[in-house]
Amino acid sequence: GPRPVRYVHGLVSSFSQGDSGFSRTRYQALVEPQLARASLRSNWRIFQQKTVPQILELMFQAQRLSNVSLVACFDHQVREFCVQAGETDLDFLSRLAAEEGFIYSFEHSATGHQLIITDRLLEMGLISRSVIKAEDDDEGFVDDVETPDADPIAVLYQPNGGGDQAKPALHRFRYSEQVRSARQVQRDYSFKHPAYRQEHAATASDLQHQSPAYERFDYPGRYKRDVVGKPFTHNRLTALRHDARIAQVEGDDVRLQPGLSFNLIDHPREDLNAHWRVIGVHHEGCQFTSLQQEAVGADQGTRYLQQATLIPGRIEWKPALLPKPHIDGPHMATVVGPANEQIYCDEWGRVKVSFPWDRDSQENEFSSCWVRVSQGWAGGSWGAMAIPRIGQEVIIHYVNADPDQPLITGRTYCANQLPPYELPKHKTRMTIKSQTHKGQGF
Repeated sequence: GPRPVRYVHGLVSSFSQGDSGFSRTRYQALVEPQLARASLRSNWRIFQQKTVPQILELMFQAQRLSNVSLVACFDHQVREFCVQAGETDLDFLSRLAAEEGFIYSFEHSATGHQLIITDRLLEMGLISRSVIKAEDDDEGFVDDVETPDADPIAVLYQPNGGGDQAKPALHRFRYSEQVRSARQVQRDYSFKHPAYRQEHAATASDLQHQSPAYERFDYPGRYKRDVVGKPFTHNRLTALRHDARIAQVEGDDVRLQPGLSFNLIDHPREDLNAHWRVIGVHHEGCQFTSLQQEAVGADQGTRYLQQATLIPGRIEWKPALLPKPHIDGPHMATVVGPANEQIYCDEWGRVKVSFPWDRDSQENEFSSCWVRVSQGWAGGSWGAMAIPRIGQEVIIHYVNADPDQPLITGRTYCANQLPPYELPKHKTRMTIKSQTHKGQGF
């Protein structure tokens, strides 16, 4: 009988010619979604005062991705300073998405494909939305004939696959549970509240078959405020437990798509006849009639098999976190600020800088976040203070090697900022020499 139809749409990324037979030649093509092309570009780039959804939108625009549906169900806080540190565009947007709990999938049609991205897996919907609609009937694409009482999102379990099946089904169903971390605790530090531990914890709720004693502690947590730390901690625990309860299945029901859920029916173990959600699918097919000239599988018809990974349909799921780039060595930068200013700082003595790698920098007060400055002596209302002036070259290190946390650790002379005395002529002189602010002389 008629069956559901799935479309696959994408861009051809590679094409190759293989062996030639008596009258036919084999070819191989790699078809990928448009987002895959983001792996071909990398950048050093700064985003300031933007939320992750806003950053993702900018990245999609740079990739000329217009067919995107981005749905944020939760609040996402503004990031003061966020750096794409030499990562490919795909790695960068995937890392940010995972950090804040976003997941993405693709919806294919006869004419295109759409990127679906959301921070709540349950928003992905049911497999019924992938069934060919009634208006396609005139082209011969219709769903299986169902009785009025049939469950439109039911997927049949039929272990003895093969032959002339009346309906698509799952033929293998292997359910497993893994022991994973049950609790996530993390801390961070903010110089504005140095005594506050910034500690947050999250405990898993689905622990029927394991001990809750397996705690993971991380420092730094990569946040500076409680409103950010709480969801970060929850997302990390959910990511750590992304495969705690999974099912690996095989079958031929093409309605299964990543992100969509369904009801399993007719499994002999009653508790497995439940609501499940697909998080990954692998398709494999072969048309043996095209191989008849080589007498390979000439007596077989078309074969299709899918392998899918499922999770219980009512639980939340997050992808594993991706590593953040570490900047191990120092960077050089130039102090910048408004026009007609020589010294530009805030109440903490922080300054703005422009990095040589920042191609978007206007070399003004908007080129970076406020950057802390290491001083030779610091105490409670006492110590030393020398504010880096606009135009000076400074040495930048990164707290915990985090590209989002620059720290000025020193200053250097360069061709634009010469030493106060001629060298090596006056190499024996030691000096502290200041220049008059907006005036002449020293």
